[in-house]
Amino acid sequence: MKKTILIFSWLLLVSAAAKAAGTGAQFLRIDTDARLSGMGSAGIASALGINALNYNPAGLSAITGPEIAFSHSKWLMDSNHDFIGFGLPVKNMALGIGITRLSNSSIDGRGEDRSSSGGYSAYDQAVSLGFGFKNVGGAVKYIQSSIAGVRAEAFAVDLGAKQKLNRLPVTFGVGVQNLGTGIKYLSQRDNLPLSVNTGFTFMVLPGMGLSFDMKRLVYDKQTVFSAGTEYAMLTGNNLGFALRGGYGLTGLTQSNEKSGLCVGAGVMALGAQLDYAVSPETGLGGVQRITLKKKF
Repeated sequence: MKKTILIFSWLLLVSAAAKAAGTGAQFLRIDTDARLSGMGSAGIASALGINALNYNPAGLSAITGPEIAFSHSKWLMDSNHDFIGFGLPVKNMALGIGITRLSNSSIDGRGEDRSSSGGYSAYDQAVSLGFGFKNVGGAVKYIQSSIAGVRAEAFAVDLGAKQKLNRLPVTFGVGVQNLGTGIKYLSQRDNLPLSVNTGFTFMVLPGMGLSFDMKRLVYDKQTVFSAGTEYAMLTGNNLGFALRGGYGLTGLTQSNEKSGLCVGAGVMALGAQLDYAVSPETGLGGVQRITLKKKF
């Protein structure tokens, strides 16, 4: 527990050294797992397996065999948000690799006289390579963004730690996400959405947990609160189901930054898990997300 406190103290020092500025690569804040999306994105302490790669890489240490996950959501303005990841144990640790991509449909171009000048496409993507070892984890990201053929690139690091209390059914998690040099378009450089995170999960009953997260978005000067619950039951022969609910809040009052109620459900069978969630996004309506995970 002392090591976890020291790690979190260091993360706070990192955030305090950052100067306030606008941020780019906001797609890095989008959920990549329907399970956690249905819990209001409260995943700092509750994320497990390959799906922990984009929440808290320390959760990768829960990987006991090869597993693969795919997540898809129909994003705003006819764009698609997808994640695919693969993880496996290697000796005393676990490794994971994942690709996150937000791709937009073709956008019509217009000249000064409003005449059609053809179309162009835009996308954002990140390739992450992470590890989990006992109670700690880390990941390195290569980030790329493209608009009408103009590209921007950046590198970032995620760090995280988790600790389960010995005598209580409580797990604490801390982490920092998107620690990097920023992403540059032409002559403009934007900071990445750096955040310092903490959270915990309390197992109220066997199969039922409550999770709470707090994320400080350093450059955006915002604090995001997330709370969620999950009830999961196995009925035998590796069959089971789960029900989830959560709420996200930016600041102490509701705003347009992904505030509102989230709901989700999941089924487990034959070593596979299928999860579905509906969550509010940017005040423009709900987004449906589906994730398929398979263990081998």
